[in-house]
Amino acid sequence: MADISQDVEVKVATTAADNFVKSYYPALNNAHGRPSNHNDLTSFYIKPNAASPLQADISLNGNIISDPAKLQSTFESEVGKCYYDVQSYDCHVLNANYNVGADESRLGPAKDGSKMSIIVMISGSVKYSKENAEGEVRGFTENIVLVPNWAAQGPKAPKGLRSWLIQSQSFRLVV
Repeated sequence: MADISQDVEVKVATTAADNFVKSYYPALNNAHGRPSNHNDLTSFYIKPNAASPLQADISLNGNIISDPAKLQSTFESEVGKCYYDVQSYDCHVLNANYNVGADESRLGPAKDGSKMSIIVMISGSVKYSKENAEGEVRGFTENIVLVPNWAAQGPKAPKGLRSWLIQSQSFRLVV
């Protein structure tokens, strides 16, 4: 199979980044203790399995978060209300033939862009509030590496799964 074209790389990466930003930040805005959203954050991250023991790498302001479930509980117990306002984002393909966790039948290049890893750079503002106290608006920057969700690919894949999952995340509040 031929290598992926640059046009396909750009289209797939842009669509993946756009879909990610439009779903992840609203989930963060609603993650503060609402039972119906309990699993929203963890569903955005890779999950270790026998084929790929790789775990999500999460850093918030330099603090390592051990796994997505810990991130979810941090938002539920410590953050209170929050509102993220994404003002800009950009994306680039890191690896057009990402194979970590893919079964052996999928190891070759994919012309449709379904095997890429993508970096998404996001900036915006966030406001954290606790109880009745209004928080100040702060700037943030975040770098996210998205990788294919192998369980969402193929003709027998369950409907409704995310196509791209977070492998690595680095979040920083800025001045």
